[in-house]
Amino acid sequence: MERTGNELIATLKAEEIEHKVWTAADQSTVQLDPLFDYVEEQLQANQMVSGEIMISGTEPIHLTLESNLINLPLRYVNQISKIVIDDPAKEVNVYMIVEHPHVTRSGLRIELAASVQSYLDDPNSVKGKIAQFFDQELERINNYQEPKPEPESEPEAVKVTKAVQKVAKPKAKKTTKKAAVKKTTKGV
Repeated sequence: MERTGNELIATLKAEEIEHKVWTAADQSTVQLDPLFDYVEEQLQANQMVSGEIMISGTEPIHLTLESNLINLPLRYVNQISKIVIDDPAKEVNVYMIVEHPHVTRSGLRIELAASVQSYLDDPNSVKGKIAQFFDQELERINNYQEPKPEPESEPEAVKVTKAVQKVAKPKAKKTTKKAAVKKTTKGV
């Protein structure tokens, strides 16, 4: 599947991409199969796709698959438009997105899963890659530890010592004036 930059922009601005969301009560109930089936169905129909599994909690975790020309979430329409405007036709890719405050500093991690064509040619291997990626990111989130704050201690008095170094001065050049040489010309 290929799209030009302007075709993608028109699709995004017309809001023609259906975004489907499934909710999981917790990480143990996450089912990727409905997401995979939906994505595959849309891609086979030559449609751009956005599917998400939201894992409930005090800080919800969003696991998303999207097709795009570049590695930005489709909701960033203005940024995508600035980047892909007037781009020639390019292969559309499927991206894996995880959103949660503990996944990165920005709270967003996005990685390439495969091109759409590769996804359609060998869906099982791409689905395996996606499942592994989501598992790794969930593990990262679950094992996250808050950075330890620096202990506040009073600064110790710092002794400032001035090292006096004797710098060897270059010896002064002695200049001596040479007596002016008198030139005399002898008559020939």
